[in-house]
Amino acid sequence: MNILKKLFGSKENANQQSASENLLETYKKVPWMTEARLETLSICLDAGFKPASSLPTEFDKQMRPSIEIAKRLNALKALILWVMVPESNIPSERIVNFVDENELQRFMTDEEKKILSSSRDDDECRNTIGWKFENAWPLAWYFGYHEPEINGQMMTAEQIQDILLNYSCPFDETIENWTKNKETISEESLIKKEDLFYCLHNAVISAQLGRNTVPPDFDPVENGGAIHERRHSLTWMLSKGIDWDDTDLGT
Repeated sequence: MNILKKLFGSKENANQQSASENLLETYKKVPWMTEARLETLSICLDAGFKPASSLPTEFDKQMRPSIEIAKRLNALKALILWVMVPESNIPSERIVNFVDENELQRFMTDEEKKILSSSRDDDECRNTIGWKFENAWPLAWYFGYHEPEINGQMMTAEQIQDILLNYSCPFDETIENWTKNKETISEESLIKKEDLFYCLHNAVISAQLGRNTVPPDFDPVENGGAIHERRHSLTWMLSKGIDWDDTDLGT
């Protein structure tokens, strides 16, 4: 049985590889295709995602200052701690002071600002805060955390704890000081990663419309939501002067 499964599995893998190679050849025929995009599409196909061939390849992207990326990351930190950590562990006053001293409300949406006025044990806020984890991952990656994954699996509690403890500003330090000597990823790396998630997001949206554009075990809604939120942060990082809610997430 194992031998048969191995044989049939190998044949199936070979067929999938052949299909990916054929699709990649189709992409190459697009008049505006670039080498950078072909590299991105190859990663997508290898992982089982099939973005549309009609996606544009040229964008007017401007990277934000590091301090803005740091403040968005730490704004999310404040929101997550408000909802997930009891008052007895971290007093509300300490979180509010951190937000005020670093002007983090400027990097929160109107809906997010309301969280800081809610109860620390608000179940509704707690049920939706997980998407903020996904927003935080690419921002933390910019400051040294490992690369955001493309499988769509939502972050674990251990991962977000690692980010909050080791890749964000401590409460007793200003964000300006925290960012001074921080090594960050290059703009080129950020552009490549954003393009990857742009293409993945396109495949996700197509799958949500019923098309066969994501891996078989990939849930277009739950796993797709993680891709969407990670892409949001990456695109925002390359959208200088644009508010979070106004980030262009079109595909």
